[in-house]
Amino acid sequence: MSEKRKELPGRWGWRKRDFGLSVWVAFLAACAGTFVIFAVIDPEALNDAWVLPWEMGSRLAYSLGFLFLFVVSLIASGLTAFMIRSGPRRGHARGKGRQAPPDIHPPEENNPDLDLEDWK
Repeated sequence: MSEKRKELPGRWGWRKRDFGLSVWVAFLAACAGTFVIFAVIDPEALNDAWVLPWEMGSRLAYSLGFLFLFVVSLIASGLTAFMIRSGPRRGHARGKGRQAPPDIHPPEENNPDLDLEDWK
């Protein structure tokens, strides 16, 4: 069992799969977010709201909005993949690998100067 497992040809490793999954999830989230945001906000109204030295067209507004949402979604999905991979090992939920509960001793055993009359 100590032998290194052979990789199948054409099969991606964990890191490549996590990266590909993170990029795909971020792309889908950015698409959905762009649809929602620009269904509510008109890109042409952004020119009136902000005073810019250059005029922003609708294509540039759509592109910048999508890029912003893609980067935020990519960071979120990448952190999620990292947290899943660096979490507790398998079997932890079934009690394997947990520490034993601490022993509970009566207070007078650890504190010989304790007068039990004070507790009444």
